Amino acid sequence: MSAGDVLRVAVIGDSTSFTDATGPLPPGADVLWPNVMARELATRIDREVAVTVWARPGVDALVAWQALTKDRHVMFDVVGPADVVVVAIGSLDHAPAGLPPVLDTIVPHLRPAGLRRRFRSAVRTLHPHVVRLRGARGLRTPAPVFARRYGQALDQARGLTMDRAVCVALGPTSHRARHHGGVHPRREESERRQLAIAVAHGYRTVPVWEHVAPFADRLNVDGVHWPTEAHDAVGRTVAAAIAAVVAKA
Repeated sequence: MSAGDVLRVAVIGDSTSFTDATGPLPPGADVLWPNVMARELATRIDREVAVTVWARPGVDALVAWQALTKDRHVMFDVVGPADVVVVAIGSLDHAPAGLPPVLDTIVPHLRPAGLRRRFRSAVRTLHPHVVRLRGARGLRTPAPVFARRYGQALDQARGLTMDRAVCVALGPTSHRARHHGGVHPRREESERRQLAIAVAHGYRTVPVWEHVAPFADRLNVDGVHWPTEAHDAVGRTVAAAIAAVVAKA
């Protein structure tokens, strides 16, 4: 790549990539961390940066793996041409376990509508109680299952670029969410495991929660999503990590 080339950055993320303390925002919103990252990175390397984000609410390692292996747009339009790939998933996998996640999959298929609404309401009401009954020690995705799925997603993302891209993995965030029991006792353990997996698969890593925690009293009312200041801190940190590698290329 010459100095005049556009640096193409692909982000594979979850709702923290497009939601702030006020709610979901349009892809081009300046305050979102991928866009903060793009601006900061462009300044650091003196090149134009184009960022493309694939993200959905509730993306865990399985959903990311499915997108990276089955969604042709994600595979060949988003990730394949990228010069930098940022994988920003895993937070939901490490959430305290409550009711089985398969119930969320069943809900949209229930008929009639009245049954669907009652079932959804019951799941949302019971879930935090089950989390607390289990002492919030269980994980939504068991550690061995997460290691396998996450490793596969990382390898697939890198492989789609033919091992050409700089690959960066973000650590998981935490929460203050009633839905997840309001506690997260295995957060540090889960973060260490996830970042170690990413390093083992050839990724540079960026912890996230340490940059969000100072603003935890201003999270979204859902207790999960970040205020503007946290997006800014995360975006700048990711940009610095990428710039340290790209500047040497």
